[in-house]
Amino acid sequence: MPSYPKGNPLTESAQFTGRDGVGWLVYIEGVPPEAPRRRWGQTLLPGRRLRFDSADESRASTHMPAGSPFLSDARLQDLLDRAEAIPSPAGSVRSAGAPALRPRLIDSARRAARFAQVAVADSFRRWRLGADRRRALRYRSRRLVSAAADRLLTWVAAILSGRPRLRP
Repeated sequence: MPSYPKGNPLTESAQFTGRDGVGWLVYIEGVPPEAPRRRWGQTLLPGRRLRFDSADESRASTHMPAGSPFLSDARLQDLLDRAEAIPSPAGSVRSAGAPALRPRLIDSARRAARFAQVAVADSFRRWRLGADRRRALRYRSRRLVSAAADRLLTWVAAILSGRPRLRP
């Protein structure tokens, strides 16, 4: 049985076991309103329905007695019996072709993960190879800036002391 609702629930969920031993998750789900095109400028609130989710199927009922989904098991079973089945989405994993697709999807995911692992390892290797060059460049840059700053300070000191100018 799923341990979380499949939609965006408006309330907390409750769990119950049906008479056939199947575990169900019950919650109130918001349903987008069906608005005609002429009402684009108006704000519409979503509808609500009582939804039942099991590991294999989903059902929904628009009849929601007070206290839903926290009702007795007998009342929930009655609502479940009258609920309509919700068709699974077209791209669902549980579609008829899913068992044949699953090994190919797993293989392609493994290949993608291996490719990412090789790319990261190669980037890290190149980063490590360039570390000595970056360190040397940083050292040379520091020496160059330090020498320029010393030269500038010498000129400033000479100008302020009134001594004759030093040649650049």
